[in-house]
Amino acid sequence: DCGARSKKEVEALGIHIGSVVTYEEGFDELANNFIIGRAFDNRVGGFMIAEVARILKENKKKLPFGLYIVNAVQEEIGLRGAEMIARRIKPNIAIITDVTHDTHTPMINKAIEGDIQCGKGPSLAYAPAIHNKLLAIVENTAIAKKIPVQFRTLSRSTGTDTDSFAYANDGCPSVLISLPLRYMHTTVEMIHKKDIIDTIHLMYETLLTLTPKTNLSYL
Repeated sequence: DCGARSKKEVEALGIHIGSVVTYEEGFDELANNFIIGRAFDNRVGGFMIAEVARILKENKKKLPFGLYIVNAVQEEIGLRGAEMIARRIKPNIAIITDVTHDTHTPMINKAIEGDIQCGKGPSLAYAPAIHNKLLAIVENTAIAKKIPVQFRTLSRSTGTDTDSFAYANDGCPSVLISLPLRYMHTTVEMIHKKDIIDTIHLMYETLLTLTPKTNLSYL
């Protein structure tokens, strides 16, 4: 609502058919280490992968493989950015991060969606697009480094860029590390600071466990 009460008043404000409208952006810190803001889905993913890159550089880690860090576009309308970059770089392994529902959010049924809660660590998923041996590496890394994780199952697609990477080219072993989030697709998306730290830590430590000799064969 722009306050206008006629078509003429609307046009006088420079508003026309096709004008882009969005809510005013805000950011607030709440109690118990929660933060809220618009479009944490998936700006926070971009932040977390950038932090992984920063920590690798600051700790002067030399990985025995090439690492591409990608913030893909158009995930919400068909995973198009991930599809293009997967075809271009042809990765051997893909580690994807996105948000997932905190199923304790009102109007979400945890009996259907699984029991996932903000503040209890990143969520790992079992799904057709998830490579079980790569998932086991991530899980074992979490155990070894004492990083709390949660689990959920997905019967079909993950609804994330994982689906593009997993089925790209001749197939790419892929794993999804998700950040719990409340009130998805609203202007007050809520996440927990500790989950962000734990997700960054888990991705970083997982990268350090991988080598060109890492065996992901099911045979």
